[in-house]
This record gives sequence, C-alpha cells and structure tokens, in this order.
Amino acid sequence: MRTFSFNLLLITSLFFLKTNAQTIIYSNIVNKDIFQVELASFQTIQKNELEKSTSWSLPSALFRYGFNERVELQMVTPFNSESSYYNNELISSNFHIKKIQLGTVVNILERNKIIPETSFTYRSIIPFNENDIIKRMAHLFSINMSNKLSEKIILNYNFRYFIGSDKSKSTQYVSNLGYNLTNKFQLFIENNGVIAEKELTSNLVVGGLSYVLSNNLFINMHYGKCLKRDTLMVGGILTWRFKTA
Repeated sequence: MRTFSFNLLLITSLFFLKTNAQTIIYSNIVNKDIFQVELASFQTIQKNELEKSTSWSLPSALFRYGFNERVELQMVTPFNSESSYYNNELISSNFHIKKIQLGTVVNILERNKIIPETSFTYRSIIPFNENDIIKRMAHLFSINMSNKLSEKIILNYNFRYFIGSDKSKSTQYVSNLGYNLTNKFQLFIENNGVIAEKELTSNLVVGGLSYVLSNNLFINMHYGKCLKRDTLMVGGILTWRFKTA
C-alpha cells in the first residue's frame, strides 16, 4: 500500500509543476512587466486491483511575472482533493493545500539555427504544516530547451532533477512536439518519464490541444495515460495575462 501511495504521489506531483496544459516547462519566459495567471483543473485516477485513488485540482494556480528581459518569477499554489477507495468503498477523502512553490526561470540562450532556446528553472517546494520548513523543503532544477523544426512544428524538452524533503533524488525527462494548425490552434503530444533509484517509475503519454481565445486569453485541454500502471489523467488550463506597467 505504501508503494501504491508513493507512485500516485509521484505522478500527481508532476502535474503540480506544470506551466501549461502539458507537463513541459517551456524555455521562453513571459515578457517584462507581464503578469500571467494559469488556472489548471485536472483529475488523475489510478487503479491497482481493488484499490483506486483519485486526485482532483480545484484548481491549482501558477502565477508568472516577467521581472526583466531574462528573468521570470513564479509561484504555484496547488489546491487538491484526494480520495482513496477499496473495492469501490470510500476509505479516505481530504482537501488540502499542503505546499506552495516559489521559483524563477532564467533565459540562458536565444534560439539560433540549430542552437536551441535554453532556460534554467529552479523551484523551492515549501510545506505549510511542518515545524522545520527549511529542512522539509524540496527542490526542483530543470534545463528547458526548444527547437523550431519548421514554421509549424516545435520540439520542446526538459531535463529535470528533483530533491525530495527526505533527501530522495529523482530525474525526469519530458519531450513535447507541437504542431500549429493555424495561428490560434495547436495540437501537441508529449512523453515524460521519471527515474528514481535507477528504475523508470513513471512513463506518461499526454495529448491535447491549445486554442487562443483572444490576445490575452488561452485555453488548453489534455488527456494522458501512464504506460507503467493503470493511471489516467484529464483536464485543462485557462491562461490570462496582462501588462502591469
């Protein structure tokens, strides 16, 4: 049961780190003095024989601010409802916001021919209800890259390193291929995997679409399935941005 709970937490935590409807962290940053809010609502369902766990964001929010031309500040507030079932009977249910995430994205390289646009992300994952917050903090490091393969096709990819509050360590790779059908409509497919203790513990495939509602309003819908276990995810994100100066 502990292994089952850990795997669910590992998978759902990936979605709390999202910066879009996908789990990819994009290499580009928001422009200077732009404040962007991304409200994500998604459900994750994992089954293991008679056991089932569900996680529902209500929603989670990512706040992004362009500090200058190369630095973006971020905060994530993951509101979440979780339920556990055995043989279709509810065992436990709770709603919480246990942690917030504070971080920054720094632009390193601009895209130039075969050289990908590159940025670096760092986030501190801070617990709410721990006595020693500093010791119980977790940390995320990510190198984010993007190549423009053609006028309509863009390849985004991340290499991430995660240090848990218990000093456990894991790595993650994410690749995302986007295709622009029009200047407002994009399709994407994504794959990400998590490696912990030299084992591939999660391999998630996500597909979906993005649509521009207006110059400052966007919507994303997505559906995902884990190839390592019986886990499904469905949801979307509404993004709104405005200029502060």
